[in-house]
Amino acid sequence: MKKILLVDDEQSVLNALRRELKDYYDIETFDNPATAIERCRNTQFDLVVADFQMPYMNGFEFLEQFGQLQPDASRIVLSGVTDLNALISRINDTRIYRFFAKPWNQTELLSSIRQALAYRDAILGSRSQAGFSSKNFPASQPLQADSSFRIVLVDSDDYLLNLMARELANENGHESLYSAIKHEIQLEIPVRKFNCVVDGFHNAHAAIAHIKNHHCDLIISAQTLPDMEGIKFLGEVWHSLPDAALILLSDDTDMSMRSQLLNEAEMPNLQVLHWANIELRSNVRRQAWNLHQLKTAAIQALASRELLLGDAR
Repeated sequence: MKKILLVDDEQSVLNALRRELKDYYDIETFDNPATAIERCRNTQFDLVVADFQMPYMNGFEFLEQFGQLQPDASRIVLSGVTDLNALISRINDTRIYRFFAKPWNQTELLSSIRQALAYRDAILGSRSQAGFSSKNFPASQPLQADSSFRIVLVDSDDYLLNLMARELANENGHESLYSAIKHEIQLEIPVRKFNCVVDGFHNAHAAIAHIKNHHCDLIISAQTLPDMEGIKFLGEVWHSLPDAALILLSDDTDMSMRSQLLNEAEMPNLQVLHWANIELRSNVRRQAWNLHQLKTAAIQALASRELLLGDAR
């Protein structure tokens, strides 16, 4: 059973997290980050969930120390902080897998923990096969100008489709985040100038017709499409393009049926992002955060895909 560390100065938050996670993972909780650090000196964890705002040591200070002790553990942050720009900057610095605003959604948190652990296992497995340790990896090669990553984005809402396409195609911040993720993977990946070309479609059948005739590295689909569910569409794509990275966007607050479908689909290269589409229209702060989550997930998917494929383009 995977071992998870929970760190928050509020005991009520720790109790709530323990209730939601104890049936799936081996849980240890600490309301003092300094005490948690001492525990990490002699106990290995697979993943940590830490609060951002804690007395004496904030979440990022804790994660920096934690990362020095356990660099291979996945990291998730919980916060009610409103300074989004500062938060995003620190997230990139400390290579956090996901951020969740308080109060969190249980299904979303469980789904992201599963994905973070799977991502970690893929990195460790590939590193082991290549004969590298976390303290012995080659230096990165200079960036090379080369072909772009090709992304297919599918959403029936024209406003959201254009909003997400602009964010993914915008090169601002891509290079630094991609470099941080490569450093996290700690394996030499043939590198190039990081940029993306995004092809947008309003329905699954149009996207499938495009994919049959064009190279594609990553497919991102909304769950709600006019001609089929996003999970079914991605399943069809996966059977024809098993090496493509996949991301499902869902605004379904009751994901019990979807979670079952995801488990049955057994698509190891699938990530799921949950958000309410209304937030992308009406809440500037949540829009910025959701788009950052999308960019992070896309870059993680592309970087890990290159690692697993040994893609030397």
